[in-house]
Amino acid sequence: MTHPQLDVRPFEAIPSELARQLRADIDRAADEILQELLTAAASDDEVEETRAAIVTGLVHFSDLIEDPRGGWATLVPVFLDLGRRLAREGRSLEEVHRSLRRSARATWRTLSVAVEQLDLDTKTIGFVAEAQFTYMDAVAATITVGYDAEGEGSPDALHRRRIALLTALLTDQPMTAEALAEQAGKARWPVPGMVSAVVLATRDPAKARAVRLLPDGTLVDWEKAQPCLLVPDPEGPGRQRLLEPLLRDWIVTIGPAVPVARAAESYHWARELMSLAERGVVGDDDLIRCAEHVPTLVMFGAKGLLDTMAVTRLAPLSSASPAQRERLSETLLSLLENNFNAVEVGRQLHVHAQTVRYRIRQLEAMFGSDLQDPRLCLEIEMILRTRLSARRKVVRELEAV
Repeated sequence: MTHPQLDVRPFEAIPSELARQLRADIDRAADEILQELLTAAASDDEVEETRAAIVTGLVHFSDLIEDPRGGWATLVPVFLDLGRRLAREGRSLEEVHRSLRRSARATWRTLSVAVEQLDLDTKTIGFVAEAQFTYMDAVAATITVGYDAEGEGSPDALHRRRIALLTALLTDQPMTAEALAEQAGKARWPVPGMVSAVVLATRDPAKARAVRLLPDGTLVDWEKAQPCLLVPDPEGPGRQRLLEPLLRDWIVTIGPAVPVARAAESYHWARELMSLAERGVVGDDDLIRCAEHVPTLVMFGAKGLLDTMAVTRLAPLSSASPAQRERLSETLLSLLENNFNAVEVGRQLHVHAQTVRYRIRQLEAMFGSDLQDPRLCLEIEMILRTRLSARRKVVRELEAV
């Protein structure tokens, strides 16, 4: 078992006389700090536990000032045993860390008084502060090691390891094969061939629920502002349909299937697609897959360029009135999407096919031969889709009423 190390350098820079003064003042300081930290309603057990933590912290800190290296070697087994005992008692690490932070505040108040009485120079005061923070970090890390060792296979330990693994896989810093194998082994997560990242956005914060029945082997973090999942073997039969129960409370975007080492790429595109879904560019009634929205993702990724191109490509519409320009823009986009089929366009826009043909003649007069150029038509379609997406959302919402 690898034990956390303490950076002893700030302790070595502190005058040893501070340790002697701290030891002489521990009981009085503990009593004074108790009065500040605890309310009159505190139970006897809470008073006793808090006082013991204050005293222990000051004693340990004094030991480390006197003998930084030997003192820490003596303390490591103490904190490892504490972590194991807390795990056996079913105490949560968050509860333990809250207690450590309370003890740290108490210790620092006592140190501050001692520092003032010794009239230490500014540099040494900085060493005292650095030593205090270094000490608490090392204590917390050592307790966690003991806690994890005791609860190696406990649901709480596995849950934390899986969240840590998920976080590591979704960051932009790629994991080495060795690091992946080590973390996946600790999290008891069989490394799959392919994965898809999934991003969730709540439909109603007051009603959103975590869904426990997910595809086997899914890594999930419900604590993020936008919860995320990593689904193994996403292209397997029926795998993605297992995500459908999420749709009741969540908008669900699914990134492309990629090798595990590229999970961050899948996560990036799932977030990009979520941004479009929240803006109404794509519908959110069903699972939203990146693989089905590649043109939209590409277009909105280059929206600045498309806005620049629009000045030239849509110039023929500038001669129309605002209302007419809006109707013709919507018609032109629908024509481009439906291969100039007037019947399909009429059905999509809820107008008669003859009306569509009349508008086609208007557009042909405005754009001329540009509507015969496939490359220009593609550019115009991309521009119009990025511009009219918000309006289409409003239309969908009105139709649903």
